[in-house]
Amino acid sequence: MPCSLHGFHMSRRAVLRGMGAAGLAASAPTLAAARLFPEGGFAEAVLAAFDGAGGAALGQAQAFTITGATLPWDTVLMPVKKGQQVTLLVSGRWYLARPLDLWIEPGMVTFARIGTGPMFSPMDNAGTMIADGDAPLTLARSAGEWANAEGDLWTPQDIYTAADGRIEGVAIAWEGDALSGLQRLRAAGDPAGLISAAIERELAPHITPEGWTNHHSFGESGVFQQTGDEMTCATHKNVAILRRDVNLPLDQDQVLNWEWLVDELPSRVAEDTVPTHDYLSIGVEFDDGQDITYLWSSTLPVGKVFRCPLPGWNAVETHVVQRSGFDDLGKWLRETRNVSQDYRDIIGGKATQVVRVWLLGVSVFQRQSGHCRYRMASIGTADGDRIALI
Repeated sequence: MPCSLHGFHMSRRAVLRGMGAAGLAASAPTLAAARLFPEGGFAEAVLAAFDGAGGAALGQAQAFTITGATLPWDTVLMPVKKGQQVTLLVSGRWYLARPLDLWIEPGMVTFARIGTGPMFSPMDNAGTMIADGDAPLTLARSAGEWANAEGDLWTPQDIYTAADGRIEGVAIAWEGDALSGLQRLRAAGDPAGLISAAIERELAPHITPEGWTNHHSFGESGVFQQTGDEMTCATHKNVAILRRDVNLPLDQDQVLNWEWLVDELPSRVAEDTVPTHDYLSIGVEFDDGQDITYLWSSTLPVGKVFRCPLPGWNAVETHVVQRSGFDDLGKWLRETRNVSQDYRDIIGGKATQVVRVWLLGVSVFQRQSGHCRYRMASIGTADGDRIALI
């Protein structure tokens, strides 16, 4: 990634070809699993619990529905005040290929902002934001379709509105603090366990590691956590991309060094098709918008170079297989890449700088788990100043 996750509008035959090539077609589910709630049932259950817990004494709750036809930021809810806490609870599914039951969690594609302020995505199906101003709460959905951090689309509108999915949710603007309100709400009912999940997020919030930022296509999912001199990646049916600014001249040979220990790969099959594109990697971004990521593949040969298989970002993202197979899982391994030379050999464009280093953890397609650790990561010239990343 960050290839687009929107309903990628491939034909069922094309998706099946990709799954068949990876040996997955026989095991693909044939029907989507039954919903936990009928349409309207989730919001109805949350609002009933809200009323039972105190209703207006707790704050204001408002139901919403977002479908493929809903344009970004057209969903306008209650006005909120700066500093007010707002909890989002969502249900439903966002389909990548409905006939194959290929879908992602609704919390991953739900975005909110206050007026035109910074975007927030819970990344889970329950999460709380803090209003940064006085304005209405507005909502949108994006599965990797933002052109920038301001919430503008790169996806053509006709393609965007053809996406397949439904998000049903409730936004709660609390009069007091969210944790107290959620605890009262849970006592009155906990549809799908999401009130408990929201409480857990309040007690153990996801914190972006210092010095890093999340890619604008995704919120803070808690996938990456730094402890001392190690960065841990633990991904399960989600996605995270951390970015760190470096801004180094490409005409000098910039060398990326890192050590990693991979315990579990999120894919057991080749990662170069859309429905199997789950992986762990470290990457670099250049000032022409191109990026190269170095991944540990389950089956692809070391040295294989391939474009991201997802539409849109296949024009800008290139993967290089750095390690392959399962024999070296559980071992610390040292890696070195001359990213300037890789850019010249693989991209051959007009970039002049390495602008960022990325850490990527993707498990959204096959919904399995991936676990690894990074340490001793740095970038710079081999005999000059280096930027310590981890």
